[in-house]
Amino acid sequence: MSSRPEPSVVLYDDATRQELHDRLGKVEGQLRGIGRMIDNQRPAVEVLQQLASIRSAVKSITKAVMRTYIVGCAAEAARSGDGALDAMLEMLLKFVKE
Repeated sequence: MSSRPEPSVVLYDDATRQELHDRLGKVEGQLRGIGRMIDNQRPAVEVLQQLASIRSAVKSITKAVMRTYIVGCAAEAARSGDGALDAMLEMLLKFVKE
């Protein structure tokens, strides 16, 4: 029996969830690899190249999660009109500032 509560809304279908987990797993592996590179005294330019790759991967994951959020909020806003659209816009503005 799982201690995690069941979500009331499905945000990620099975395929999307698996894809996100796969991408996150690759990033985790890259991070561990960078730790080994540092331990093995690899040149900074090589470490920086790997960090740039991780940053790009995380940005891609962020976009995928943001897309899911926008689609969900837009659907909620269309149904309820109770501020869901405002919440979505606030979240988007936070990411635009970064």
